[in-house]
Amino acid sequence: MIDQVADLKTQLANRIGWYASRNSIAHITVNEFMADQYELAFYIKQIEKFCYTQKQQEVGFDQLSLSKFSHAAVLLPDESSKPYLKDLLRRLRKQLKTSYTIHGSSAHISIGRKLSSMQLDQAENLFSSINLRFNCDTVALRKFIETKGQFEVIKTFRFLENPLNDAQYLPF
Repeated sequence: MIDQVADLKTQLANRIGWYASRNSIAHITVNEFMADQYELAFYIKQIEKFCYTQKQQEVGFDQLSLSKFSHAAVLLPDESSKPYLKDLLRRLRKQLKTSYTIHGSSAHISIGRKLSSMQLDQAENLFSSINLRFNCDTVALRKFIETKGQFEVIKTFRFLENPLNDAQYLPF
């Protein structure tokens, strides 16, 4: 999937030239937050806890959305994937909630950001059909590297699909 999104970004760059997020590796943003080394250790534990029982699922993205309001070209999930992704993001955001958290929006994969109206018009008929499918099985923690002006993955967490233990069940 990462290679397929990179190919789409290359096609877009060939059509419109350089653009923001051109070199960003495919991802679905959950949250952005600021943390010192101690807070980061706490967040890592929270993500590990979340991933311990999280189920993997195949998801698909089949629609390109071009927005002159947000100046972005993004891929949207297919109808069968929306409930899983919505629930995944909701629960992980709840697990990571802090006063310094900026939530991402609905699940999407960015192709281009900060695009002009002209660039969006040029992108409109570029991709004949989109059909990305992949197993959603990992959370990646990324850090913004100021000297590069982009995020880099610093740690990944696999969904381990373990059963909940008695302490993890919520009473009704």
